[in-house]
Amino acid sequence: MKTVKKIGLLFLLGITIVGCSTGTTPVPVAACSATNTIFNQLYNNVVALPGHQNAVTFDTEIHEYTFTLSQNKTICSIGYQSLPAVAATPYLMEIIDNNTNTIIYSANHVFSSANTSYVSITPISIVANQSYTIRRTLLFTNALNNFANIRGRVVHQPGALVSFPQSFGIMTITGANFYQNGGPLLNMGIPYIDFAYY
Repeated sequence: MKTVKKIGLLFLLGITIVGCSTGTTPVPVAACSATNTIFNQLYNNVVALPGHQNAVTFDTEIHEYTFTLSQNKTICSIGYQSLPAVAATPYLMEIIDNNTNTIIYSANHVFSSANTSYVSITPISIVANQSYTIRRTLLFTNALNNFANIRGRVVHQPGALVSFPQSFGIMTITGANFYQNGGPLLNMGIPYIDFAYY
C-alpha cells in the first residue's frame, strides 16, 4: 500500500512540475561572427583590381565610407587595426544614418596593432537599402602630434580615384572620404573599417 501511495505522490508531483512550466522556449541569440565578413570580401575584391593596392596611408584624422545593405541586418561588432605607435590610443568609431543625418553609434575603442581586432558593440539595426556611413577618427593631438600615426589601412589606386559603387553580396560601398587636418580626399580609396552583423 505504501508503494502505491508513493507512486501516486510522485505522479502528482510530476504533474505539478510540468504544469508550472511557462511553455516558452528560449530564443537563441544569433552569433556575431567576424570570420571573413562581407566587407572583408568586398575589400579584397577591390585590392585585386588592376592598379589597386592595400597600404597604410592617407594621413587625415577621419577615414570613412558610405554603404548600403540589401537586407535588414544588425551590426554587432566593429573591426579595425591600430598603428603600433598608438596601439593604446582609442579611436572614435561612429555609424551615421544618412537619411536622418543622425549618429546612431558612437564610442571609443582600442584595437590591436598586430592585426584587425574586433570589439562588440551595442547592436545597431541597419535597414535594407538605406545609406549609412561608418567612420573612424583619431585626432592628431592623440596621435603624438605625428601625421604618420593618423594613417590607416586603405585600398587605393595611386594617382587615380577608386571607382564607385563597389559591391559584393548584400553590401555596396557608394563612396569614401578622408578629411580633417588633411584632405579632403574624396573617393581616393576605401578604409579598412570592418563590421560583423547577424
